[in-house]
Amino acid sequence: MPNFVNRERELRALDRACGEDGGMAVVSGRRRVGKTALIDRLASTRRAIFLPGTRAPVSEALRRLEDRIRMVLPPQAGDLLDLGHLDTWDAALGYLLARTRDEPLLLILDEFPYLCEADQTLPSTLQARWDHRGGSHLSIVLAGSHVGLMEELVAADAPLFGRADAHLRMAPFTWREARLLVGGDDPDTWLEAFCTVGGMPRYLTLWDPREDLLTNLTELLDGPGAPLGDEGTVVLQELTPGSAAARILELIALGAESFSVLRERAGLAPASTSEALALLEALGLVERVTPVGEDARRTRRVRYEVRDAFLRLWLAVVLPHREAFELGRGAGVLAANRMTLATSQQRSLRAVLRSVLADQHQADCGPWWATTGGGEVDALALAGGAAVAAGCAQWTTNADADRERRRVRDVLAGSPYAAPEDVMVLARDGHGVTRPGDLYAD
Repeated sequence: MPNFVNRERELRALDRACGEDGGMAVVSGRRRVGKTALIDRLASTRRAIFLPGTRAPVSEALRRLEDRIRMVLPPQAGDLLDLGHLDTWDAALGYLLARTRDEPLLLILDEFPYLCEADQTLPSTLQARWDHRGGSHLSIVLAGSHVGLMEELVAADAPLFGRADAHLRMAPFTWREARLLVGGDDPDTWLEAFCTVGGMPRYLTLWDPREDLLTNLTELLDGPGAPLGDEGTVVLQELTPGSAAARILELIALGAESFSVLRERAGLAPASTSEALALLEALGLVERVTPVGEDARRTRRVRYEVRDAFLRLWLAVVLPHREAFELGRGAGVLAANRMTLATSQQRSLRAVLRSVLADQHQADCGPWWATTGGGEVDALALAGGAAVAAGCAQWTTNADADRERRRVRDVLAGSPYAAPEDVMVLARDGHGVTRPGDLYAD
C-alpha cells in the first residue's frame, strides 16, 4: 500500500460519503497528489471494486469491470452475469445496484473522464440509475486528474450536479507537512525539499534528508531507471506533445511570464494563446498571478507561473537535456544549472512566505508590483484593504534583513499600501531574518 500520511480529514469525508447506506463521492486533483493512496486506504476497509481508468473503448472497459465484478460478486444462478455479459454501462450499473440491496459495495471509477471520453452518455446514464437506486447500498467514487473536467462533471448544468455527497479537491502537501514525509529532524532540509520538489507526496518521500541538494536530484533524475527521470511526461499526459499548450508551458518554465511575451515566443495567435493558458489553468499546471488587492478577473496586470516546483524544475533543466540525463550525465547538467534551480527554489520560498503572513494576520496575501518600474514585493498581506504586513523571501544564507526591510518599504512608499506594520524577511540564514527553524517551531 502506498505511504499514507496526513490525509485523515479527507479519509473521514470519504468514509462519511460512502457509508453503509451507499453514497457518491468525487475526488479530483493533479497527478501524483495522492488520490490513489487515499482511495486505496478507503477500499482496504470494505468490499470494493477498483476500475483503473484508461483511454480504452467502452467494450474493453466493461470487460475489465466485469472481470472485477466476478471476483468480488460471483454471479448468482440465472442473473445477468451468469447468463451473459455487461454490454452497456446502463446494464453494468443496474446489475451492481441490484446486487447491493443486502450488503454494501464500493465501486471506484478512476480517471472517470477517460471513461466519459469513450462514452459521452455515461454521466447521464449514471444520473438516471443513481436517481432510481432505491434501497441499494452501492457507493461510487469518481476520481480524476483532469481538474477542469472533474469540475465540469458536477457543475450546475451537468447531469451529476447535486448527486455527490462529497467532492474532495485534493491539494499537494504544504510546506508545514513536508517534514512528515521527508523525515529527519532538520527544518532546513524539510524546507529545502519542499522548495525544490514541491508538495507531491511521492516526491517528498523520495528525498533523502542525509544528502545534499545535488546528490538528491542526481539520484532522483539521472540515469536509466531514475525514480523521477521521466516524471514530467507522466504529469503531462493530458497534453499533446508539441501542442500549443505544451509549448506555452515550457516557455513559462523558462521564464516567460506575460501574455504578450508568451504569444510572441510561441508564434501563436492571441486566441490560441488564451485557449492554451485556459487549458493549463484547468489542469492545475499553471497559476494566473495578479497583484494582491486588484480584481483578479479584470486587471490587465497578469503573470503566469508553473504551479508545481518539481514540474518547473523538470521543464527548465531536465527536458532540454533529456539525452544527458538518460545517459547518466545529468549530474553535470544539474551543477551547471544551479542558478536555475535557485530561481525555482526562490519562487517556492515566496509562496511559503505568503502562506505564513496570511496565517499570522488572517489576511489576503499575495505578490504586489508597481505599475511601471517601481519594484516588487514578494508578499503583501491586506486586511480590510489596508496593508498589515509585507515580506521578502531570499533563497540565500547571508541575507541582511534590515536592508531588505528598507527596500520593501521604499517600494511601497507612495502606494495605497505604504507603511505596513510588519515586514518579514524569510531566508535560510542571515542577520535578523526568519529562518526555517523559526517557521517549524510554531
